[in-house]
Amino acid sequence: MGKLHYIRNNKSKECTYMSYTPFNPKSKRAIAGLNFQQKVFDQFQKSFPNIGFEMTWDFYKNQNPSLTNKELAILEKRDGDITYIFEGQRHYVECCFAMGKKLSRLCEMKRLNFIGKNKWYCYGFANSEDIVFMPSTVWKEHTSKIDKADKSCRMVPLANIKNLKAGRYGVRNYWNYVHLNSRKI
Repeated sequence: MGKLHYIRNNKSKECTYMSYTPFNPKSKRAIAGLNFQQKVFDQFQKSFPNIGFEMTWDFYKNQNPSLTNKELAILEKRDGDITYIFEGQRHYVECCFAMGKKLSRLCEMKRLNFIGKNKWYCYGFANSEDIVFMPSTVWKEHTSKIDKADKSCRMVPLANIKNLKAGRYGVRNYWNYVHLNSRKI
């Protein structure tokens, strides 16, 4: 465990982080994941053009240009890939892309740190066009019942992702549920 120091809104904050698996942007998985992330980002922008969506990496880099790539990667593990403000509250979306036919790798560091009522996972799949959103609090609890594959991850059956009762299919269903329904999670 280590400490990461960063500045946000002129307030000094410190957060604890675990070591992380280095990101290889040339790997098949990384390329597919980044393409999915961009697809979700584009769908959000197209569907809700009056909302200022940002990649979380850019959001933090704009606040503090001196952040290193490692520091940004650690912040991204905590706050996901996409962020926006709706009615005064900041929201975060973590994009995960399932490459396997039956299982998907879930980073343990992300599972432990990406948590909050304003944080949702968004899953895409190599073998379908489905996009499934799920609340981070529900997903953390659900995945806690799955044994770790190793120190860094859990292997989650795709059926668990696609059949989660709290899941919402598609960008519009996510938006309607989170922002337009009176029901709160």
